[in-house]
Amino acid sequence: MTTLMTPEMVAKTLVEIEISIGREITLCRRIIGQLKKAIHSRERQHGMTTESLLLVVEQDQPAERNPDFRKWREDYQALQSWQHRLSEYEQALQMLKGI
Repeated sequence: MTTLMTPEMVAKTLVEIEISIGREITLCRRIIGQLKKAIHSRERQHGMTTESLLLVVEQDQPAERNPDFRKWREDYQALQSWQHRLSEYEQALQMLKGI
C-alpha cells in the first residue's frame, strides 16, 4: 500500500531540508573563511600571490617539494572545491524556496 504525504508532511519535510541545507551553507562558509585566512597568511609570509605560487610550482618542480608550497596549493584547490560546493548549496536552497 502506498502512503501519500499530506500537505503538512510535505511542508515539514521541506522545512527540515531547508534547515539541513542552511547548516551545510554555514559549514562551507566557515571552512572557506579558514582556507582564505591560511592562504592570505602564506601570501604575506612568502611575499607572493597564490597565482604567482601556482606559476612557480607549474614551471619549477623543485618548488613542489617545499612542504609549505604544497600545502598552500592544496589549500587553494580545497578553497575552489568548497566555493563550488557552497554555490551548489545556495542554488539548491533558492530552488527549494521557489517550491
